[in-house]
Amino acid sequence: MRKESRFESKLLYFIIVLLMLKLLYVIFDTILNGDIGSFFLALFIIVILFLGVGLFIGSMFKSSQEYSGGGGSTTVGDTQFQQLMNRYEKLCDDFIEKKQFKKAAYIQLKLLRNPYRAAYILDEGNLHNDAALIYLKKCNDKQNAAECYEKARSYKKAIKLFKELEEHESVGDIYTKIKDTKNAHHHYRIVADDYTKNDQYVKAALLYRKKMDDKDSASKLLVKGWRENKDAINCLNNHLVHFDSRKALEKEIDTFYKNEVHLGNNLNFLKVLKTEFKKDIAPKQNIQNIAYELVSRHNQNSEILANLHYFVQEDSQIVSDVIRHRIKK
Repeated sequence: MRKESRFESKLLYFIIVLLMLKLLYVIFDTILNGDIGSFFLALFIIVILFLGVGLFIGSMFKSSQEYSGGGGSTTVGDTQFQQLMNRYEKLCDDFIEKKQFKKAAYIQLKLLRNPYRAAYILDEGNLHNDAALIYLKKCNDKQNAAECYEKARSYKKAIKLFKELEEHESVGDIYTKIKDTKNAHHHYRIVADDYTKNDQYVKAALLYRKKMDDKDSASKLLVKGWRENKDAINCLNNHLVHFDSRKALEKEIDTFYKNEVHLGNNLNFLKVLKTEFKKDIAPKQNIQNIAYELVSRHNQNSEILANLHYFVQEDSQIVSDVIRHRIKK
């Protein structure tokens, strides 16, 4: 539309110049011949021509724009265009139903100009390499491309893209699949180090325990989180998960109580014991004894006292006693 407007303006300027030249010619001719009547007649004709030509050019370009859909849009009307798109979609759906995924993807890519949909269709049709290529080349989507390459077992291509995206856990997962433990653990440690720097000790520990089968490193991180009071309760509960027998759990709780519990974290430890007390392998008598000892030491702390009933649920009187104590206080 802008190009047509510029062209229209240039054409009008050109005609104006021609008419001005004609007007100058008439003026000089009048001066030379002294025919004033002919001058005014010629001037009137020139003005009429100018107005007529201007109106004609304007109407011509207006008609052209209306025919073309108003400035650069398709010459097919909106309704017809939408009908055409609907036909393409229907044809695409028919190909999908017949499991002709490449033909369906071609319609989306070439006719409907929807590369994401084309790649999705190919991916759903288990044509993962083809899908990855469209995601990468047409959508500039490395994430989906990498995931498709992984599904296609094109592991080198997937690793390359995941490295570019700095998704080290995904890189580690692929190396694990191809049994390259050394490289897998290298990338897992990068992720774990990032978690640790952000005081996310539980996430870092889970990575060590579940993906590197390294319970010792996981426990060290969780104990560090407990000591630094960084999500301390979750850290200790996850640390105690490593002890899967009643005897081992009882020993660890005793050791932890003696060495790692102090005035500043008594309440946190009591909350940890609440969770451990519910386990099937819980050394219930041992946990009750520690809970009673903590409460007796801090019987003036109403928040600690309020946790006592979790460990003596068979005693219905204990809740009433705690409430009376808090009210009396």
